[in-house]
Amino acid sequence: MIYNKALLEAGEDHGSHPGIVAEELHENRTITGADLCFVNRRFMGAGMSQNYVAIYFFEYYQAAHKFEYVVEFGSQKGALSTYWANAAGISEKFFFDTFEIDKKQDWYNRPVEGAGHWFDRLAHFSPYINSYEQDVFADVTFDHVKGNVEQFKTFIFCDGGDKAAEFNLYAPLLKPGDRIAVHDWGHEIYQSDIQATCDEWNIVPDDHWVEANESFGTLIMPFRLGE
Repeated sequence: MIYNKALLEAGEDHGSHPGIVAEELHENRTITGADLCFVNRRFMGAGMSQNYVAIYFFEYYQAAHKFEYVVEFGSQKGALSTYWANAAGISEKFFFDTFEIDKKQDWYNRPVEGAGHWFDRLAHFSPYINSYEQDVFADVTFDHVKGNVEQFKTFIFCDGGDKAAEFNLYAPLLKPGDRIAVHDWGHEIYQSDIQATCDEWNIVPDDHWVEANESFGTLIMPFRLGE
């Protein structure tokens, strides 16, 4: 079978934003391990506000904890969302939800590496994969997440527009065995932003997983319930 070359030129162009993969990472020099630690990379052809090591962190984190429900606040361009969607669809061992308040800005914007068009196809075929264009602070979102947290061992990833507010709203839902993490730790969210919630609900940094993220510059900070 000879494939139709016109398909590669059909539809909207898929972009190559210089802020995601700088030329110096792939031209005229050897890629090193340190390059894996840069934040804002392209993963599977889409934009991702993570570094590459974050993917390995999530792989090990899920393998260790076997979460049954994973929820992401802040889909943005969708590369990380698509990673979780593929993991959910392949394993069929957990449900994945992602929430973005405005999908038009990046999610469906292919010139800036949006991956929403592919995520929607995955969700069409798999009951384990879902995306919502909703405010994470709306009652409908909170009630949806709360109902699922009550049923399933859960991991919540706060990476939307107000990570501290997301943590402070959703961290009190944690049960023993659940986890919550924030992105951009030390840049957009600090311990002082969430200290009152941590004190009230006995939420503490998640042991050696914190060290792993600090070592590789993922800017991810995971938390659990204290003993």
